[in-house]
Amino acid sequence: MDLFTSDLHFGHENAVRFDHRPFIDATDMFEKMKKLWNDKVNDNDDVWILGDVTCGNIIPPEQYISQLRGRKHLIYGNHDRNIIMSPEAQALFVECCHLRYLQSESRVLFLSHYPIADWYGMRHGSFHIYGHIHTDTGDVYKFMTAGDRGQHAFNAGCMINGYAPVSFEELVENNLRFREQQASRQEE
Repeated sequence: MDLFTSDLHFGHENAVRFDHRPFIDATDMFEKMKKLWNDKVNDNDDVWILGDVTCGNIIPPEQYISQLRGRKHLIYGNHDRNIIMSPEAQALFVECCHLRYLQSESRVLFLSHYPIADWYGMRHGSFHIYGHIHTDTGDVYKFMTAGDRGQHAFNAGCMINGYAPVSFEELVENNLRFREQQASRQEE
């Protein structure tokens, strides 16, 4: 099964505060997210991490990655330099790349860390899965959720998806729920 997540930010104390994550600190965040991950992911699942596995920490990234189940694929994010520089960390992934097209079940998916305005097959039913914007609901969020684009582009940010990798169907459901919550807040 293909599962998706992004913006894990393991080891990043500021991510706990910045995203209002429900954890005490970065150590608590990793331990709880690791449990959620390993309770859900089987060894034969493909987990597509759309960037920012770790951020600004002194613990080598392989110490986090090695504790997570599944066949892990990394789409590099802006905070993945420590993985790019570590052959040991890269060896824990099936692949590491900047962009990826994926045939998953009967869907064509375009995977990137960054939200992209136009992607291959966009007008022919393909889907774009991205990260990077966390729960920011500014201009990029508004653009990515508007019109037809909003029916085919989904944020894999862990904070929208229960801090665990999710299936495509769960990703869509979680994004729609997040959008409804944001719309309700706008009305208040």
